[in-house]
Amino acid sequence: MKTRFLIPMLLAIALALAACGAETIPENPPETDPPETARPEETPPETDPAETDSPEALPPLEGTPLTAEELAQANKALNHNDPYDAQAQRLNCFFTSEYNDVTKLNLAEFLRYFPGEGGFVEDGDLKEFRALAALPDFPWDEEDLELWGNVPSGAPVPIHRIPRAAVDNTLETYAGITTADLTDTEGVLYLPGYDAFYNFTSDFGPGSFQATKGARDGDTLLLWAEPAPYAEDQSVREAAFRKEGERWLIQSFTSYPVKNG
Repeated sequence: MKTRFLIPMLLAIALALAACGAETIPENPPETDPPETARPEETPPETDPAETDSPEALPPLEGTPLTAEELAQANKALNHNDPYDAQAQRLNCFFTSEYNDVTKLNLAEFLRYFPGEGGFVEDGDLKEFRALAALPDFPWDEEDLELWGNVPSGAPVPIHRIPRAAVDNTLETYAGITTADLTDTEGVLYLPGYDAFYNFTSDFGPGSFQATKGARDGDTLLLWAEPAPYAEDQSVREAAFRKEGERWLIQSFTSYPVKNG
């Protein structure tokens, strides 16, 4: 979904020592010229405006540039914005957070619009609902539950049940990992007894990514999505993929800020 991103810093310190020998003073020292008037400090050259408008942290896009046809094929594979297409929703989950290593993606954001393949938690699932409400990260308190009548149907949004197997399958298909490999699971609601995750959404707002340029370097594919000229967020987003067999697996998804002129 970018891992050459740490810039090494070099620090050098130099110390010079000098020794001066004694000089014999002449009996009649020559007349000395009056001291020179101090010269004004030179004004440094003006910075080229083109340099200040350059990207702030944008590395070169290395590799062989994708042709227009290859870029169109890549975007077609990534253009899954159909709210009724479960595959679309699963793929776009990878573009809901930034990470320089796919194992560090934000699982809570990844699951926010993940398709509820396990159905809804309903009033007949009271035991499951009460176990879910007892989790520390459950977003409502006891007063809210009482207002709802302590039943799922009283909640302001549907409660989706997401089998862990479905999440693992998606992660393995597109990234070659499972939930066991993830490190950022803060805020995630999971019940071991039901082996399921849960989310609370009534709308459709998945992540998305459409590249404007790309390059391939061996088994690495980099895709860039450049911002529109007047977009509020002037950042270039980069998705990096690694080829494994016949699959391209997402590795990172990051962004680079770009200076405005």
